[in-house]
Amino acid sequence: MDLFTEIQDRLESKKFLKTSQTFSNGYICSGASFEIDDGIIFVKTNFDNIAVDMLNGEFCSLKKIAETQTIRVPEPYFVIADPNSNGGALVVEFLNMQPVTNWKKLGSDLADLHMFNSILGRKKLRLESWIGKPPPSTELPENIESTMNKNIKLNIPDDIIQNVDHVEEFGFHSVTCCGKIPQNNDWHDNWIEFYARNRLNQQIDLIIENYGNRKIVEYWSELQLKIDKFFIDIMDNIEPALLHGDLWSGNITQIMNSEPVIFDPASFYGHSEYELSISKLFGGFSPVFYNEYFKKIPQQKGFKKRSELYTLFHLLNHWNHFGGSYENQSIDLMKKLTNYVF
Repeated sequence: MDLFTEIQDRLESKKFLKTSQTFSNGYICSGASFEIDDGIIFVKTNFDNIAVDMLNGEFCSLKKIAETQTIRVPEPYFVIADPNSNGGALVVEFLNMQPVTNWKKLGSDLADLHMFNSILGRKKLRLESWIGKPPPSTELPENIESTMNKNIKLNIPDDIIQNVDHVEEFGFHSVTCCGKIPQNNDWHDNWIEFYARNRLNQQIDLIIENYGNRKIVEYWSELQLKIDKFFIDIMDNIEPALLHGDLWSGNITQIMNSEPVIFDPASFYGHSEYELSISKLFGGFSPVFYNEYFKKIPQQKGFKKRSELYTLFHLLNHWNHFGGSYENQSIDLMKKLTNYVF
């Protein structure tokens, strides 16, 4: 039995026909749509050794984002292993997609996603304070609301407040892959240490292992001593936000004549500013997107320097994926970051 027969059996569908619609295969995975008894599905396949873990990470990411009801993602159905190899498939909802035109809603919805966990925690505290009697309204109590930016508004239904867990640390409950590299998502209560150890240091170790580059060791030893200075103005204001994790222009789209969609996530709970760095690095996002996002989550002092610090991860990650063409960019940025005066 092959992988696609396994998928058909799992779906209990008599019909399983590949559609004529074509999809450009990515660097890591391939995709195709199939007509089944009750509609169309999309199947994403990978046949590397880490395929099932990679696809399961994406499945968990999609489920967790969908749980917030803040921004549209394809509904994930299941991950299945290929019986004849180390590969596997992720089966998700098929969406008839077009290029993004509603940049305003995309920016607003992404901000809602990033605010969700923080506001959920505050609203859970409020509900817990009313145990045994119904609260008089769904507004945050005055003493909590006064600590938040006045532009930050997010209505979360009571059933979500009761059924979705608030996350107090940085990390994720599943391994996720940014590209084909599994990320270290072990939980940590300190964002700066999480980013330095679980993101930057992991990439640098791989570069040393794969390319034998020793120059990077010198610059990294200098940079890691001053990473905390990039956060000196916001040290006590970083709360875990649910992130897409790989939000470049190739991972955004829009349902035909409808709402924007994000897909191919590599989620974890991190600093919301991290999300925007790759969108700036490779471009393709309208200024309207950023304007709408910053209306809800305004830039904080030191944003530009931290954005460059977050860009470093993506350059290192691309160095590990695509080789030395990203070496000079990575080294030059590390030099720049180490030379900043605070």
